[in-house]
Amino acid sequence: MKVLIIDDDLASLSYFLQSFVNEYTIEYKFFKEHPLDTLTYVKDNDIDGAFISTNLSTVSGFDLSEKLIEIRKDLKVVFIGENIELKMKEEIKKNVLGVCDKPLISSQIEHFLKSMQIFKKRKIFVHTFGVFDVFINQKIVKFKSAKSKELLALLITYNGKSLYMSDAICHLWPDKDIELAKRLYRDAVWKLRKTMTEYSISHLIEYKRAQLFLHKENIECDYWEYLKNTNFCYNGVFLPSYDWSIEFQLELDTIKMKRKYQLNS
Repeated sequence: MKVLIIDDDLASLSYFLQSFVNEYTIEYKFFKEHPLDTLTYVKDNDIDGAFISTNLSTVSGFDLSEKLIEIRKDLKVVFIGENIELKMKEEIKKNVLGVCDKPLISSQIEHFLKSMQIFKKRKIFVHTFGVFDVFINQKIVKFKSAKSKELLALLITYNGKSLYMSDAICHLWPDKDIELAKRLYRDAVWKLRKTMTEYSISHLIEYKRAQLFLHKENIECDYWEYLKNTNFCYNGVFLPSYDWSIEFQLELDTIKMKRKYQLNS
């Protein structure tokens, strides 16, 4: 696990270095000056978490955390501050684990480091060749509604491409009046977002106006792996519960036939 400690208070950095960090099997990077340099660093390095002072002299810790999360959607943030009230945009609150008091307390830091380690170890697997299900550390995710689950299945099938509301409606509510279909879409999005938040994986989906985008990092999916030719587990069954899946299954069948021909030639 790799974490950032961003604080222009030398006492805080010394506390991390001398009293705590060396006891953990983690990599770390200190930033005392020029905290905006962290933006370039995060672009080039896989970072799991960041401890960020709210009282940086050159930039707001909240603003910096927002910029870092824009770069790395699954980054977990802990603020370092004294009797502060969290004021940040709603979309980044899901990334914030909490606040460390000043002067720093080792038990608080230990708690947040353990939380970061738990998130890093979470394994997400999506099963599409058969009944559609999502698993976190081999435990099934239970959805608020069947349509919110189907919406995620469609988003998975889009394989990293943006899913627009118009496309979702065409697939999930093709026979509904357009205004009713829009309401049903928004309801499904709301319930999907609620479920994802409940399981602490809401960072995987980017919610924009009439558009959804899935961040594929840290997700394993049999469908994606088959398309990349890294597994051969497709047996002719793909999302059988959903009528719209047939158009995607045709591509899978074609791939299967080509691979079979290549093996026999």
